[in-house]
Amino acid sequence: MAIVKMKLFRLIALEQDRAALLSRLQRLGCVEISESEGKLSAPEWAGLMRRETSSVGEVKTQIAQVTHALEALRKYAPVRSGLFTKRPFMTEEEFLDADAMGSALEVSGTIGDSLSAITRLNTKENRLSGIKASLAPWSALPLPLNALSTEHVTITMGVCPAVVSVDAVTRALGETAPLSQLTLLRSDKELHYFLLLCHNSELVEAEDVMKSFAFSANQFKELSGTAAEEIARIEKELVQVAALRKTEEETIASFGDKRFALRHCLDQLNQILSRETAREHLLTDGTIIFLEGWAAETGLSKLEALLGEFSCAYSLEDPTAEQTPPTLLKNPKWMKPINMVTEMYSLPAYHGGIDPNPLIFGFYIIFFGFMFADIGYGLILTLICSIITKKYHPKKTMGYMFHLGIYLGISATFFGFLTGGFFSNSLTIIAETFFGKEFALPALFDPLSDPMLVLMIAICMGMVQLLVGQCIHIYVCARDGVLLDGILDVVPWWVLFAGIGIFAAMGTATGIWVGVVVLVLTQGRHKKGVFGKLFGGIASLYDVTAWLSDILSYSRLMALMLAGTVIGSVFNILGALPGNALVYALVFVIGHIFNMGINIIGTYVHAARLQYLEFFGKFYKEGGIPFRPLAYQTKYTDIILEEET
Repeated sequence: MAIVKMKLFRLIALEQDRAALLSRLQRLGCVEISESEGKLSAPEWAGLMRRETSSVGEVKTQIAQVTHALEALRKYAPVRSGLFTKRPFMTEEEFLDADAMGSALEVSGTIGDSLSAITRLNTKENRLSGIKASLAPWSALPLPLNALSTEHVTITMGVCPAVVSVDAVTRALGETAPLSQLTLLRSDKELHYFLLLCHNSELVEAEDVMKSFAFSANQFKELSGTAAEEIARIEKELVQVAALRKTEEETIASFGDKRFALRHCLDQLNQILSRETAREHLLTDGTIIFLEGWAAETGLSKLEALLGEFSCAYSLEDPTAEQTPPTLLKNPKWMKPINMVTEMYSLPAYHGGIDPNPLIFGFYIIFFGFMFADIGYGLILTLICSIITKKYHPKKTMGYMFHLGIYLGISATFFGFLTGGFFSNSLTIIAETFFGKEFALPALFDPLSDPMLVLMIAICMGMVQLLVGQCIHIYVCARDGVLLDGILDVVPWWVLFAGIGIFAAMGTATGIWVGVVVLVLTQGRHKKGVFGKLFGGIASLYDVTAWLSDILSYSRLMALMLAGTVIGSVFNILGALPGNALVYALVFVIGHIFNMGINIIGTYVHAARLQYLEFFGKFYKEGGIPFRPLAYQTKYTDIILEEET
C-alpha cells in the first residue's frame, strides 16, 4: 500500500529483435517507454543514431477502416444492446490470431467499399434531386430545354424576384421591345418564372429592360428533352439509385455476424498501434536499438528474466531528485476501487508524496454511507453494482466505480439500520395509511427528530479525520528527516484545541492562553529575524478561522443525511394522501428513484470534497504523473494470459 518505486530503464538490443522485444514488453506491462528525441540534440548521439521509423499511419488507417465498418453495422445491422456489453474472455493465442485479423480486415474492406458506393449514390441522388427540383417550375413548358433560338427569335427561360410586378415587367418590355413576348409560367414565394420570346432585332433592348427587373436566365444545355420528359427520366434514375443503394446496404447488413470479429480486430490493431507508437520513441543506427523509460519495481524480476532471453545490455537505476518518474499506486485488489477518487483529484507526487488510498478508503465509504443512510437505497445500490460487476466485468474507471459502489451500498445499509430508514419512513406511512397501525424500525438515532445529535456525530467524525491528517503530516516529516518540523507544525494546535475543550468543560481559559503562546513561539520559526518570527507566530493565530471552517465543513454530512431522509418522507406522504395503494406505489417508485439518483450524485461529490479539501490539505503532495506502461489495453475482449489459465 504505497507508491511503487520506479527504476530508470535503459536498453540496447539488436534491431532484428525489436518486434519480439516490444511484443514481450507489452505482454509484461511494467515498462513505460519514454521519448528519446532529446538525446539527438547531443552531437555524440546525433552522429550515431536516428529515430526509429514506424507504421503508425498505416495502423491508424486500418483502425479507422474497422471503426467505420462497425459504425456501418450499427446503422445497417443494428442489434439491441444495453448500457453495458459483456466482454468475452480469450486466450492470448486466440487474441493474437493473425488469420482472424486478416479476415476481419477483408470484411471491413468490403464494408468500406459498400460505404463508398453508398456515398457516391447519395451524391448522385442529391444531384439528380436538385436538377429535378430546378425543372419543376418548367414542367408545363412543351419546348425542349435546349431550344434556345430560331433563325429570327431568341428563346430565354428565366426568373425574377417575386417582389417584382409582372404587369410592370410586361408593360416596360412592350414599350421598349414590342416584338417581344413575355409569358408567366409559374410563381412562388420567391420567384416568378418567365418564358421570353424576343425578335433578334430587339434582343439588346429587351435584355436591358429585363436586367432592370433583376431577370436571370436559366440554361439547361445538357438536357435535350422537355422539362416533363427530363423529370420522368430523372425519376426513373432515382429509382435505380435507390435500388443500388439498398443492395449495398444489404451487403453491409449481411456481415452482421462479423461484428465480434471486427471488434476483436480493433482490439488487436490498438495493441499494434501501442507498439508502433513505442517504436517511434526508440533510437537506432540500423543494427541496434536504444530504449529508455521507466520500469516498475514490482515487475523487475520478470523484466530481467525476459531480457535474459535476448542479446542485449540494459541498466536499471534509481531516479535522481531532478528526474520525475511516473506514479503507480500499489494496493490490494479489494482497495483498488478507491483509485477513481484519488485520480479525480491528482496522483501523489513521486518525490515526497504518500499513497492516500489506504487513508481515505475507510473515511470515504463511512462518509458516503452516513449521508446516504437508508436500508432500501443501500441494498439496491449494492445489488445493482454487484450484478454489473459480476456479469459485465467493467474495467478501469468504470470497473472501479461499480466495485466501489458495492462498498458504498453496504455502508449505506449499515447506517440505514442505525437510523431506522427503509426508503425513508415508508414502513411507518404504509402501516398508518393502509393498516391503521403504528410501526417504526428500531433506530439508534433518528435524523429527523434529533438533528443536533446527527450534527455532533458529523463534527466528531470530521475532527477524527483532521486529527488523522495531522498525524500523517508528522509521519511524512519524520520520513523525510524533519520530525521536529512535523511536531511543531501540529502539536501546538493540539495544545490550543485541548485548551478550548477544557474551557468548554470547566470554564477556565488557561489552556487557551498556553496554546496561543506556544503557537506564537513556534509557527513563525522559519521567518528571518526575531520580529519576523514573532509576527509570523502572531499571524498564525488567524488560521484558527481556517480550522473552524474545516470542522464546520463536516456539517454537510448531517445536511445531506437530512436532505435524503426528508425528500424521501415527502414522497411517502404525497403518495399516501389519496389513500390508494396503486397511487402510493406509483409515487413511491418515481419519487424514490429520483431521490436515490440525486443523493448518489450529491453524496459522492461531497464525500470526495471532504477528502480533497479538508483531509488532503493537511498532508498531501499532489502532482504525480500517471504510469502508462506498454501493456495490453482492450475495449471489447479480456485476455487470459498463460499464467492465469
